[in-house]
Amino acid sequence: MKKILLLCAVLNCSLFGCGSSEGLLNTSMVTSTTDTVLLDSDVVSWVDAVGAKATACAATSFPSIPLADSVNVTVKSTAYSNTGSNTLPIRIESATISYEPANSATPAMASEYQILGITMDNGGSAIVPVRVATQEQKMSLLPLLACSSTMYNYYTKIRITVSEIGSDKKSTTETALQLRFSDYIDK
Repeated sequence: MKKILLLCAVLNCSLFGCGSSEGLLNTSMVTSTTDTVLLDSDVVSWVDAVGAKATACAATSFPSIPLADSVNVTVKSTAYSNTGSNTLPIRIESATISYEPANSATPAMASEYQILGITMDNGGSAIVPVRVATQEQKMSLLPLLACSSTMYNYYTKIRITVSEIGSDKKSTTETALQLRFSDYIDK
């Protein structure tokens, strides 16, 4: 039983951003972390005929798709101590966002890809906004979630691809969060 609890704690930590996997390059190690471990994404806002806020699900209300939701991912480079001043700058190439349903009631969702193209110094860090809930995803979930108390829950992994400028060496680092889609109560 203790082994099962330990395994669950380790899996929970890796899925919810307690740590990150390391991307190994020629002159540095790169890690990534999210600024949140849980994000609630509203699939719809309710408006009236002139676009003003309205009562949810009323006969006179119309659905409006909210903007995409992003999280800030901190990408950090740690230069190897044996490289001296021969470190190479890092390019943060892209992010691949994958969604694993957290339960059998949550439908599968395709991965998303985002080009980033951000350069940082070796030994530096950068805060990168990554879209984890797009308007297109919200639009596709709207018929399933609007005017209901249903919530779709995903273990969401963000894989960041990095490269060293000047060496053609590429690697990835990964972080994660829990993402929940629902028709949240408009405030």
